[in-house]
Amino acid sequence: MRTARDERLHELTLAYMEKDLLGTKWLWTVLLLMGIGILMTLFDSVLLTLLFPVAFLGSNLRYQVKKRQILESYVGEELATTYWRFWFVQNVVLSVTFAILLILTVDLSFWQIWGTILIILIPIYVVSEWWFKRRIRRDDPDFVSDQEVYKNV
Repeated sequence: MRTARDERLHELTLAYMEKDLLGTKWLWTVLLLMGIGILMTLFDSVLLTLLFPVAFLGSNLRYQVKKRQILESYVGEELATTYWRFWFVQNVVLSVTFAILLILTVDLSFWQIWGTILIILIPIYVVSEWWFKRRIRRDDPDFVSDQEVYKNV
C-alpha cells in the first residue's frame, strides 16, 4: 500500500523524467554551456555570462511548473504557490549572485573564479534549502524535496 508521500514522490519522479530535452539530457546542457563559453571568448563580452543562469533556470522550469500542478492536488494552491515562489526567488538570487561573481572575477584565473563562486554560492544554497525544508516540513508532513526526486529517477 502506498502512502501519500510515496505517491507524491512517484508522480514528481514521472514529471521530472518527462521534462524537456534541455532538462533531461545533461549532455545538451553541457554543450549549451560550452557554447556560451565559446561565445564569451569569441565576442569578448562579459554580458554573455548572463546566459549561464538563464540556461540553468530554463532547464528546470518545465519540471517546476508540472511540480506545482501536482502539488496543488496534494497540499492546495496556497502551499504549492509558496513552494513555487521560494524556488523562483532562490534561483533568481543564486543566478544573480553567480552572474555578479562571474563578472567581478573575469580577470582571475579559471580556478580562482570557480573557487570564489563555489565558496560563496554553496553556503547560500545550503542555508536556503535548510530553511525552506525546515519551514515546509512543519506545514506538510509528506513533503518531498527535489533531491529525493532526483535520487528516485
